[in-house]
Amino acid sequence: MTSKGTNTQSARDLYQAKQKAVEYYSQNGVPQKMETILNSMFLDNPDDVYGHLANFFEKFAKVPTVSKIQARQAYDSKGEPTIQTEIYCTVKNKEKLISTSISSTQNSHIPEHARVEDKEPDEIERHESVKTAIRVLNTDLNNRLQGVDPTQQSQADSIITKLYDELKAADEERQAIEAAERAAADGDESSPSKDETASVTSGGGKKGKGSAKSPAQGGKKKGKSVTAVVIPEEPREKMLTGANAVCTLSQAISLTAAYIQDIDLYEHISSLKYGEVKNEFQIPLPMVTILQSGRPAPGKLNCVKEFMVVPKPGMPLDQSLQYIHQIYKYVANSFYTKSGVTAKLVNDLGALCPTFDRPEQGLDLLQEAITHLGLSPGDDFHIALNCASNEIFDYEKGKYEIMSGQPKVPEDVTEFWAELLSRYPSVIALIDPLRQQDQEHWMRLCEGISDNTYVIGGHAYSRPGILNNEELTEDFKSSGIVLKMEQLNTVTDTVQCTKKMEEAGNVIVVAACNGESGSTFLSDLAVGLNAKFVKFGAPVRGERIALYNRLVQIEEQLKQQGKLVVQKEHLFAHISPPPLPEPEEGAEVEEDSVPAKNVPKKK
Repeated sequence: MTSKGTNTQSARDLYQAKQKAVEYYSQNGVPQKMETILNSMFLDNPDDVYGHLANFFEKFAKVPTVSKIQARQAYDSKGEPTIQTEIYCTVKNKEKLISTSISSTQNSHIPEHARVEDKEPDEIERHESVKTAIRVLNTDLNNRLQGVDPTQQSQADSIITKLYDELKAADEERQAIEAAERAAADGDESSPSKDETASVTSGGGKKGKGSAKSPAQGGKKKGKSVTAVVIPEEPREKMLTGANAVCTLSQAISLTAAYIQDIDLYEHISSLKYGEVKNEFQIPLPMVTILQSGRPAPGKLNCVKEFMVVPKPGMPLDQSLQYIHQIYKYVANSFYTKSGVTAKLVNDLGALCPTFDRPEQGLDLLQEAITHLGLSPGDDFHIALNCASNEIFDYEKGKYEIMSGQPKVPEDVTEFWAELLSRYPSVIALIDPLRQQDQEHWMRLCEGISDNTYVIGGHAYSRPGILNNEELTEDFKSSGIVLKMEQLNTVTDTVQCTKKMEEAGNVIVVAACNGESGSTFLSDLAVGLNAKFVKFGAPVRGERIALYNRLVQIEEQLKQQGKLVVQKEHLFAHISPPPLPEPEEGAEVEEDSVPAKNVPKKK
């Protein structure tokens, strides 16, 4: 080819390249945008010219999408293995680490007072669950979430829970096949079914754990032979090994979404609940644990697991925390004076664990500490009690062991709480005073105290993902609900549950778990959900203090922005039990259907 021909071909190629470039830039609107920013930038005269250009063009960039999920083993505040989850996104054509989240590993179904031999299988299960969760996060979930917009929280959470449901269904199918094969091999096709063997009467069979007669719910009456009512263990949801991958990834997605939108996490949570970022926020009232008693603690007192103090609505958080620390120090010093330095040792929550035989001992001490500061119990500060009734119920006796050696039927427990609160009007909240299974007596207690006390359900309710699909009835109502981020709880489920329970007249309590990390996720979650209370434990220990410090930081930020709203005074909704059904004509009225004694109302 001649030199002239070569030059002609090169010119033609250059012309075609220029035409393609013009078409490419035109299709993407580059000339128009360049013209716009160059004309306006001259008038704006920014100090940082290229920073100004970067900010202008950034809003036209593609929305960052998930490119990779990376999980590894980490450790929580108790030194237990947990999961650290990192999310990478494609941002401006580059892969970038956007967020990292360390989750809690608490398994709330294992009580602290459980025997060592009962805890060991749970420890093994928890360690295996962490390993499995990490594997699922790095493989299946990593593959399914690639290309997903993390700002679409419900879509991401749906992908996560769908995979879990698929894995659980496959596991159940595998177990069913294995069980059928074993039955066929053993020729055990004629063996009684699970439902048939579960029925035990007083006339035959061995009485196993939880199959005792309950004076409150059945048993032998004078002159009658009655079939005993079995009191089963509270059903525990069987979770697939590795279920904790669901919660930790959902949290990490939320953190990523807030970063990408260049807003605070609590603003992102607020947008999920209300459809847009609110212009006004309130800081939740802290329920701060000072003392812990209950089954695991020394002494005879079982029916109060946590003694907590709560500042009045309207008191700035930074001020209330100063008072709370002084209350805590007063109580700790009083123990130190009587019993020495060991009395100041604390548990995982940071709470002091004295030897109490009666609830009045803790209540009197807290009121004394509040008064010592020149404050008024029941006015400047209130008291809240976590009763944790599920931990003190004796399935063999069918009774609550409120104090060691003092088992009581549900009716007596109802009267016990109502009478105690009538003497201590500073108590503003009870958490789980009875089990949900004793809903009739729960409602009778509400009838007596709900005019000026929150009756809050924690263990009494299912996790949000299940509760969202359950119908709320008049047979069981409460003043509030405790929500935690653990296991299968996604951010989307928690937001939906909050809306549902608020519509039913419940206040929201966001609570921490025992095995927390240094993450402050819960503080932002509580503010974004517009929670009434937070329950993070004592005002000591790094993982607890980090949560309180974050709330103070948010409060100061909202003040500066003019978005802080002061909490209103407590509004209590009276809860009445549903009317008893009219007995059929000629029907015999059983003793258990007779209404309990009048429950004294709290004054």
